[in-house]
Amino acid sequence: MRLATLFAVVATIVWLTREHLLPTPQVAHEPPPHYRSTPRPPEASDDDLTAIKGIGPVYAARLDEAGVRSFRALAESDAVGLATSIGIPVDTAVGWIAQANDFAG
Repeated sequence: MRLATLFAVVATIVWLTREHLLPTPQVAHEPPPHYRSTPRPPEASDDDLTAIKGIGPVYAARLDEAGVRSFRALAESDAVGLATSIGIPVDTAVGWIAQANDFAG
């Protein structure tokens, strides 16, 4: 009978202190995944490249990813390299560069 009582007391102590005996689970606090690609907001020094005919928000975001953020940068771009990096025809890149020259002054 004493052994059963001793066992019950030890089991009760272990049960009451189990939070202190078990390690605290480590939960990773990662930001939620992005399911949509949104273009970054333009900075104050950036030009609005959507003013060029044929450039919408998607192509403006692609140009931004390629490092082209102003009319001057677009005007100084190589048409073949720009077309390859953005995924557009070379003729379209040549047209954008010509329009960017007009906007850059």
